[in-house]
Amino acid sequence: MATDLSSIIKDTLYSTLEVTLSSKIEELGVYTCNQDCLNGKNIVSISSTFTFESLTTNIGFIFPAYFASYTFNTMMMEESEPLDEIDDDIADALKEVAAQISGSLETAINGVDDETLGTCKYSAGEVKVDKGDNYSEIVNLILISFKTNEKEFEIFINFDDEISAFIEEFLDSELKIVEIPPLNDEKETQDENESDNKEDDEVTSEENNKNDDSEEQIITEDTSSDSSNDKTTTSKEENDVDLSLNEEDEQEAKKNKKIKIAIIALASVLILVLITFGTLYFTGFFDPEPIVKVKKVKVKPSPQDLVLANIKNKQITYSSDMIDVKKLNRRLALLTKYEILEEDILEEYKKLEKERLYKLKMKSLEEFALKNKEESIFKNDLIKNKQIQNRFDNNESNTSIQYKKDNEIITLVQIDALIYNKYSKAINKEKTKSTAISMCKNKEDKTYVYIGPLYINTLINNIIKKVGKKDAKLIRIKRKEFDKMCDF
Repeated sequence: MATDLSSIIKDTLYSTLEVTLSSKIEELGVYTCNQDCLNGKNIVSISSTFTFESLTTNIGFIFPAYFASYTFNTMMMEESEPLDEIDDDIADALKEVAAQISGSLETAINGVDDETLGTCKYSAGEVKVDKGDNYSEIVNLILISFKTNEKEFEIFINFDDEISAFIEEFLDSELKIVEIPPLNDEKETQDENESDNKEDDEVTSEENNKNDDSEEQIITEDTSSDSSNDKTTTSKEENDVDLSLNEEDEQEAKKNKKIKIAIIALASVLILVLITFGTLYFTGFFDPEPIVKVKKVKVKPSPQDLVLANIKNKQITYSSDMIDVKKLNRRLALLTKYEILEEDILEEYKKLEKERLYKLKMKSLEEFALKNKEESIFKNDLIKNKQIQNRFDNNESNTSIQYKKDNEIITLVQIDALIYNKYSKAINKEKTKSTAISMCKNKEDKTYVYIGPLYINTLINNIIKKVGKKDAKLIRIKRKEFDKMCDF
C-alpha cells in the first residue's frame, strides 16, 4: 500500500511557518476547492519539482497577497498591517519561504521508508505574481486555513495527477464552496433613472445661477487676475521642491529595497540551515559510528618451540681466555667422538703410543750418530722398527679397528624433545661431565634427546628413575647408525 504524504506535507508546512513567523500555528481546516477560491485575489505562485525514483511531480504553492504581505512584514520585523498588493520584495521573500518548505519536505520524505517512492530530490521552479482569476494550472487544489497571532490566513497547494495516489487524505477533504453574489438588474435600472433625474435638476439650477453670477464675475475679474499671477509663481516653487523630494525618496526606497532583500536572503539561508541541521541531528546523522572491538588472538607457542627457545637462551658465548688448553689436550688424548672406556680399544691405543715414542727415540739417536760421524749402533733396531711400522700401517689392521669401532653397540637413554626441559635439571645432576647429550631425528622424522653412550648400569638406572619409564626409553644401537642418525 502506498504511503500517504498528506500529514507529512501538512506538518512540514506548519513547522516551517512557525519558524518563519515566530508564532504557533492553529489549524482551522483543510478543504478541496476549485477556481472560485482564487477569483478576486492577488496571488504569488511558486512551483517546486520533486523527483522520485519512480515518478516526477510538480507542487505549486499559492500565497494570497494578505498572507504574503504579513509574512514579509514579519521577516522585516515591521508592525504594519497586511496589504492586498504584492511587489517584487514580497515575491522574493515568499520564494525563500517556499524554498524552505520544499527543502524541509525533501528531508522529511527521505526519512520515510517507502519502496514505491524511494529517495526524493527537490528543485525550485518559477515565481509568478498575478491575479487568481488568471491561474489556469489547477489540477488538485487544496486549501489550508490556519490562524496565527489572532489572524486568519489561507494557503493553496496545487498537486498534479502524478502524486494523487499519495495524497488521499487531502483529496478526501470537504469541498470548499465559495458563494458568488447574484447580479440585480432592477437595482441597476433604478440607479440609472435616479442619476438622470439628478442631472436634469442640476441643469436648471445652473441656468438660474448663471444670470446672478454674471454680474459678480465682472467685478471679480480684476482681483482674480492679480491673485492668479501670485499663485502661478508659488505653484512653480512648490513643484520644484516636490520634484527634489521625490528623487531623494526614490533613492532611499531603492536602498531600503536592497537592504530588505539582503536581510531576507540571510534570514532564509539561516532558517534553512537550522531546519536541515535539526532534521539531520534527530535522524542520527551526526551519531558516532559504533566501535567494533577486535579481539587479539594470542598464539600459544608449541612445546617444541619452547624447548628450542630454552636451548637458545642457555647458549654461552666462549672466548679464548675461558679455555684450559692443557686440560683440553688431556681430554682429547682420551676421546675420539665419545669417551673410550672399553679395555681392548684402550690397549690398542697404548701399543700405538709406545711404538710412536720408540720411533721418535730411534730417529733422534740416528741423527746424533750421523752428526758425530759414527756408525749407528741401533741399525738393526731401525730395521726392526721399520718392520713394525709397516705392520701398523697395513690397511687390513686399520680397517679392523675402524670396523670394530663402527659396529660397537652403545647404550643410550631416549627422551622426547618436547618434555626434555621438564627433566633437564634432574638429568644434569645424575650424569657425568663426559656424558654427551644429543638432539637428533629418528627414521620416523621425530625429534628426540639422546643421553649417552652410557657404560655404567647404575648411571643408567638413576636417569631412568628420575625421568620415569613412561618418558625415558633405553635403546641399544650401533655407533655407525647413531652417527648417521645424528649427522656426525
